[in-house]
Amino acid sequence: MSEMLSRPHLSFTNSESCGWSGHCRWLLTSLLVGVVSGFGAILFETLLRYFFYHFLHLTTGYAEPLKDAAAVPFLGITRSWLFLIIPALGGLVSGLIVYFVAPEAEGHGTDAMIEAFHRKGGLIRKRVPAVKILASAITIGSGGSAGKEGPIAQIGAGFGSALATMLKLHPRERRILMLAGAAGGIGAIFHAPLGAALFAPEVLYREEEFEFEAIIPCIISAIVANAIFDRFFGRTALFFPGPVDFATRELIPYAIFGVVCAAVGYVYIKVFYDLARDRFFRRLKFTKALKPALGGLMIGTIALFTPQVMDGGYGWIQAAMEGKIFWGVMLLLAFMKIAATSCTISSGGSGGVFGPSVFMGAMLGGAFGFLGHQLAPGWVIHPSAFVVVGIGAFFAGVARVPVSSILMACEMCASYTLLVPLMLVCAVSFVLLRRHTLYEKQVATRLTSPAHMTEFARGLLEGMRVSEVVQPRQVTEIPENMPLEQVIQVVTTSSDLHFPVVTPGGRMTGILSINDIRPIMFEEELHQAKMAKDIATREVVRVLWNDSLQDALDKMVLMNVDELPVVKEEAPDEIEAMISKRDIISYYHARTGSMGLSNK
Repeated sequence: MSEMLSRPHLSFTNSESCGWSGHCRWLLTSLLVGVVSGFGAILFETLLRYFFYHFLHLTTGYAEPLKDAAAVPFLGITRSWLFLIIPALGGLVSGLIVYFVAPEAEGHGTDAMIEAFHRKGGLIRKRVPAVKILASAITIGSGGSAGKEGPIAQIGAGFGSALATMLKLHPRERRILMLAGAAGGIGAIFHAPLGAALFAPEVLYREEEFEFEAIIPCIISAIVANAIFDRFFGRTALFFPGPVDFATRELIPYAIFGVVCAAVGYVYIKVFYDLARDRFFRRLKFTKALKPALGGLMIGTIALFTPQVMDGGYGWIQAAMEGKIFWGVMLLLAFMKIAATSCTISSGGSGGVFGPSVFMGAMLGGAFGFLGHQLAPGWVIHPSAFVVVGIGAFFAGVARVPVSSILMACEMCASYTLLVPLMLVCAVSFVLLRRHTLYEKQVATRLTSPAHMTEFARGLLEGMRVSEVVQPRQVTEIPENMPLEQVIQVVTTSSDLHFPVVTPGGRMTGILSINDIRPIMFEEELHQAKMAKDIATREVVRVLWNDSLQDALDKMVLMNVDELPVVKEEAPDEIEAMISKRDIISYYHARTGSMGLSNK
């Protein structure tokens, strides 16, 4: 007690305000996270291409159409009975790797990152990124219908988490670096650094919220990662829509298209979770490690009829933009992609949901645009533009990320010409799908996030006064010249825990407790030689009558004590009462009626 209460000069400042804990640290750590995320994206993309080439292309001849290719046949030109085998084997290998090494790498990855942010203090096991990158590359490369954003998000986020842990940073800082890593990886692999820098802070919440503290670190990381990735693969866009435009009158069809995106998005979410995962795969009685193999077999069956649903399908999206696929086929492919993605990921396969959502939105947009152009050419003037708008609008609704979806669609197509219809359709889709999301681990707002519960409790405590909690009461005082023998008698027979030591005039000169006398209470030779002032803590840390409860709690935490004396500003040497952590927590619960502070 004496040692802990004898520090007279206390400072309760934010440790992140300057020096290494300030902006320079964010700059350096974000740069480093971006570098690793960029090389992680290169590794992942290289593995994907390697596995796709050796698993599918060499064995079956399957390949996606290239830009400016000839007209695409009705449902593609390549079919092989190996479609039944290769995705199933890929699912088997992926399932065994995941479930025996890192089970949290199951599924679409982004949800795992979201859960780590909200409920795990940004902690991700070091083995998870390596497992995720290998399992996802095998799943997608063998024909699984999954995207790149989940795996690359976990790769970047995992390094951000590991770096923060190595530097012994606060959990808040670890969460931010985790988001910066995810933004870097996604921005690089999708050639969309700005959209990704906003996606990572936006995807955490179902409502219109951002983790705004993370935006600048995410931007820095995304810039660095994108530069590294472009240096290796070339600076280019994912899609080339050509000259696209829109007329003002087309905004009405675009608004209707937003409703269509929301309706199909609702079907997608229901099939993905309720039908495929909950009612089918979870009810299967065999081990979870083998379920991705069954999912792969089901994908192969679908691929026998619509091989476009395998892999990412970006070549088919490009063909849709060029008007080389019949609108009826595009509509069919949108729903077949829903089925294929549900089989891949709901079975426990490893991969993301952004890529498949881009495919669904593009095909849905193409079907709507080209059919609309046939039925009402005066209203739907630029049908291929609906493909571009569908890329962002569909994902905006199902993932609850309207702002980042708008930007990512523009960046992936290297064009902001369709920004206005994109904004309209994304807004309509987002509003209509308000209660539904692909990311189950999202929380509604920052207010409901466990990661921010302490921050909001702190804000409430700063508005509550110490005077509201304690009442003036008589405190047992010990004269500073009282012999130790009498002090022991007073302390051991009183119900109080702390005792002010006072001068004959009543001025407090110290404080003591049972912890101060316990080491010497059985040394009888000291009972008359020692007095109260000899064993009391001389410099007393006080809580002022008008302090906030947060100020009082901060002092207790810093001094590592559970209770402190309360004094009035005009009489700092006269103890009015004692206040404890228990008093503060009880009062907080009584005032808010909600979950509050944890007494750590």
